[in-house]
This record gives sequence, structure tokens and C-alpha cells, in this order.
Amino acid sequence: MKDWIPLLQTLAWIGLIIYGARKFSAQLEGLFGAIQKRVSSGSLFKVGPVELGEDLKALEKVNPSAAPKAAQEVDWSKERNGIYQENCGIFLAHVIEPSEEKGQIYDIFIYLVRHKSEFFDDLEYAEFFLGEYWGNKVYRETQKNGMIGITTSAYGPFLCTCRVKMRNGKEIRLNRYIDFEMGRVFREHG
Repeated sequence: MKDWIPLLQTLAWIGLIIYGARKFSAQLEGLFGAIQKRVSSGSLFKVGPVELGEDLKALEKVNPSAAPKAAQEVDWSKERNGIYQENCGIFLAHVIEPSEEKGQIYDIFIYLVRHKSEFFDDLEYAEFFLGEYWGNKVYRETQKNGMIGITTSAYGPFLCTCRVKMRNGKEIRLNRYIDFEMGRVFREHG
């Protein structure tokens, strides 16, 4: 009989765990759902040594400053201003929203923006290239309703490359990683 006690204790614990899991299944499901939602929204989840997610609020906050520039900062400023100049103030931007298209996660709007201006009169066209999942096709776009861009749907992030042809013959090459980072806004408020 003494040899059976450890077996009976083990069976009792297993039975208790199964009973608890069945009795509190709705609560456990809710707990796991809340943990999954928190982690997928980018929030930090920590239990003991286990840490899931990322805490964006832990990033260093930087504020605008009117302080005089150090020599190293002047080099950075020259490089930054050079990019504005080289690009004629034109950059790629993107916005995402949840997709209703089957198999896709987000609808993506990729378009040109201009620093401190809304005009593209000096642009002839822009060519967008998204890669093999779009058949390696180049999409040539001109200005429509004051915008130049494309829209698509995707189930994962990708790189967009763009060539902008100016009316004066200059060509500008741009690229943007089309990420889904802003998707956390939809998950948090959805």
C-alpha cells in the first residue's frame, strides 16, 4: 500500500489540475486572450523572469531644442539638409488600414509627400516597384487629384522602391520599408 501513495498523489494532482482547467476555462481563456492582445499591441508583459512584447515608452524621449550646435551636429545637419536637397524635398510615405481582402492583413497606400509643399508640378511621373509578389511589375504613376501613389494589400511587410522623374530630367531614387508597426493602433482600439 505504501508504494501506491505516490501514484495516488500524482493522480490526485492531475485530477485537480484537469478539474481546475475545466471549471475556470472561460477565465483562463480570457486571461490568455488578454495576454496575447497586450503582447501583439506592443505592450510589455512580464511574469517573473519571462518578458514578452516591447515597451516603446522605454525609448528615450527627445525634445526640440534651440541650443547652439556642436561641431558634430553641424556635420549631421549638413548631411540631413543634403538629403532634402538631393530629393527635391520629395519622400515616400505610407498609411495602412485593416484589409477586408481575404488572406491580406492591411490595405496600404504608398504615395509621395513633399517637405513644406503640396505641389508636384515639376514631376513628370513616379515608378513604384514592390517585388516578386506583385509580379516584379513597375507601376508608373502621374499626379491624380493632387497625389502621386499606389494602393495595394499585403499580409506582411515589404520594401517599396521608387524612381521619380522630374520635368527637368533629374531622377530621384527613393525607398521605404512598408512596415505594419502602426497596426498596433488598430489592435489596441479594435
